[in-house]
Amino acid sequence: MADRILVFYGSYRSDRQGIRLADWLVRAFAARGAEAELIDAKAIGLPMLDRMYKEYPAGEAPAALEQLAGKIRAADAFVFVLPEYNYAPPSA
Repeated sequence: MADRILVFYGSYRSDRQGIRLADWLVRAFAARGAEAELIDAKAIGLPMLDRMYKEYPAGEAPAALEQLAGKIRAADAFVFVLPEYNYAPPSA
């Protein structure tokens, strides 16, 4: 059975550069036989700086968060591609 790997990309900027690396990682993992999926926060419309999934009553989380929670539970590994802000990951 292939490893299920989620590649998270969290930049919402219009001129985001890290998406190229995230896309490359998905292709590279897939070439090695993994089931890799890009989780692009901007593309799926994840809320920024709002409540955490666990803070919602059962069944009341936004649909995008509910779907993502299922993918996270089923994944074997995670890779995070983060933008840089003043030589560090952004606080959000």
